Amino acid sequence: MEKKADSRRVKMTKKLLKESLIELMKEAPLHSITIKDICDGADINRSTFYRHYENQFDLYDDIISDIAYDIDIILQSDSSEPRDICLFLTRVLEYIEKNKETFLVLLSDKGSIGLGETFNRITGKFLPSESTSELGAYIAQFIAAGMTSILWSWLNKPSHMGAKDLAKVIYAIMRHGLRGAINFNAKNS
Repeated sequence: MEKKADSRRVKMTKKLLKESLIELMKEAPLHSITIKDICDGADINRSTFYRHYENQFDLYDDIISDIAYDIDIILQSDSSEPRDICLFLTRVLEYIEKNKETFLVLLSDKGSIGLGETFNRITGKFLPSESTSELGAYIAQFIAAGMTSILWSWLNKPSHMGAKDLAKVIYAIMRHGLRGAINFNAKNS
């Protein structure tokens, strides 16, 4: 995944707009936030907003795209073969914890399904080759939904377990769940 290079001014403008949207989403769902609200929060003209985005949903999608890009970079930084899934999960959880406020908003009922779809796509990269494409899609979706729920609980606890320990828990759940699903599929094929 390649990100288009923007000028420093464009990057700063987009950053301000994204921060404004996240701040507004702490109080209101995405669909009820107006472009005027976003621009007022970022102290940016509406014409500047429309130079970069079509609407608030386009801006939201750009936030999700940034997260997917960052997680892909984390995935690409793991050059071990086979991939150390627990290490990857730890790095992703550290990234999520570093961006806690953003993720709390995106995982709340004020967001949309974009983040879940991103988790679903990433989870699918770790499915074993024995799984069929339909089964793989179900497993990836199940794990992504479970991860979303775990992340929500984890980020909302004032004193939570560390990223490395949670990565081990998620990995254990993934391994057991995948093994059970693959065995079920093999028996019923």
